[in-house]
Amino acid sequence: TGNVSRNLNDDPYLLMVRKFDPTGMSALRMGINGFRRKSEDVNGGFGGEVTRSSEENWASLVIGKEWRRNLGSGFYAFGGFDGRGIYRNSQSKSVQFDGWSRTEIITNASEFGGSAGGFGGIGVKLHDRIVLYTESIIFVQMLQTERSFSVNGSNTTLESKTTFSVIPMVPIALFLTVQF
Repeated sequence: TGNVSRNLNDDPYLLMVRKFDPTGMSALRMGINGFRRKSEDVNGGFGGEVTRSSEENWASLVIGKEWRRNLGSGFYAFGGFDGRGIYRNSQSKSVQFDGWSRTEIITNASEFGGSAGGFGGIGVKLHDRIVLYTESIIFVQMLQTERSFSVNGSNTTLESKTTFSVIPMVPIALFLTVQF
């Protein structure tokens, strides 16, 4: 789990694994998150038929190092560094048929890149294996964006750019962790 930027990987990690050293004061952290959505809509009638479909896929991976410091009464502070990889692809397609001609319109968008930076937070051990915590980040991110538009196979590039940004994020969620 962990906060990330409000662009591609804007959700906490779906699965985060931490491997602590024998002292329990530092850990290697690895996480993965992903999303896939597909939809179709078909409308027909005397005026013709329209088919719309869209598909979106994205994934985000993280690996980092975390250090902890006990504050007493079950509370602890932590911080460290993460590196993240980002991938996203979406496609929308509309096919119209009026009985005589067929028009196919496709829009594509893809983004990929990575980020690296520091995180810090505070947590409290509620039980021997249950922890509640939050964290904030400051990351430097590189993102490559490609967008295109196609009508009946004639492709037009709408955007092709690389952006660099600094992403600060205050804590936006509380995380409940079960330790094994």
